[in-house]
Amino acid sequence: MNSRSFERRYVFTGTLALKTGLHVGSGWTVGSPSDDPVIRTPDGRPFIPGSSFKGAFRSTVEKLAPVAGLKTCLLDHSDPDVECLSPQKSRRGEAFRALREYEGRKLPTNEDTRPALEMLGHPDWAGRKLSGDDLMALLDEQLCDTCKLFGSPYAASRITFSDLLPPEDDKDADKMIQVRDGVAIDRDSEKAVDKLKYDYEVVAPAQTFQVEILLEDPTETDLALTCMGLSEFVGGLGYIGGNRSRGLGNCRIDDLYIYELDLTGDVTERAKRLKQYLLKKKLEDKMNQVSDPQDFLERKITALLDKVGGA
Repeated sequence: MNSRSFERRYVFTGTLALKTGLHVGSGWTVGSPSDDPVIRTPDGRPFIPGSSFKGAFRSTVEKLAPVAGLKTCLLDHSDPDVECLSPQKSRRGEAFRALREYEGRKLPTNEDTRPALEMLGHPDWAGRKLSGDDLMALLDEQLCDTCKLFGSPYAASRITFSDLLPPEDDKDADKMIQVRDGVAIDRDSEKAVDKLKYDYEVVAPAQTFQVEILLEDPTETDLALTCMGLSEFVGGLGYIGGNRSRGLGNCRIDDLYIYELDLTGDVTERAKRLKQYLLKKKLEDKMNQVSDPQDFLERKITALLDKVGGA
């Protein structure tokens, strides 16, 4: 299938501040005395993998999207009738995979492809040569809104999350790791299970991490969904990591900055903006900085809700 150059980019930066302790486990860490250590950089400082932040962010957005009237499959692998291609056992996913085998070839008019074409709403395609553009059009039609933004087995993510590291001038981040005791609880007796005591590490509240999110060639829906997720974290309602039932993982994003690069329009202006983007080093010099990030979030979210609500 075809790929193309980007035309628009957004970068969101900020500071993630822990409101409670955080546990993102590593499974095993050299020198840690704990049964369940947190993940660290090679120099011993705690950090949050971009994949962990992406998972938490996606989960936040997926909970909000249906309420906003958008499609989201929630990666429900148990429902074959889910309206998205992503779940591997979905009928739509199976239909798409059946058609994908014919890319660059003429679709047969027999029973080999007719059910798939009917499932995906294109029975009139029987007998035509299936192009990469046709498959891209099917992805746009059949993937849910959250899979388009965060990625699926068939299309790359439009949003990228960098690892969240402590600020460069924070020399004491390695000292912010605490060891807490835990016990297994018998749910019937509601008492501690004998000899099942353990300990686990947490990053102490008030530790901060640097956030950087890249959004490339977003639709207005992509942009609004990203702003919805950011709004939850800016409002202090975000959660990351494990052991959340123990009160861990609550955090907020402070000092949000938004940068925009637009390479559409007049060719002369595009070249000028691209030159600035490629030759400058600092984000504020490479891209246009949004003057009021909170207003930006509100405008994008409001536009989406007004659109799906018919206002």
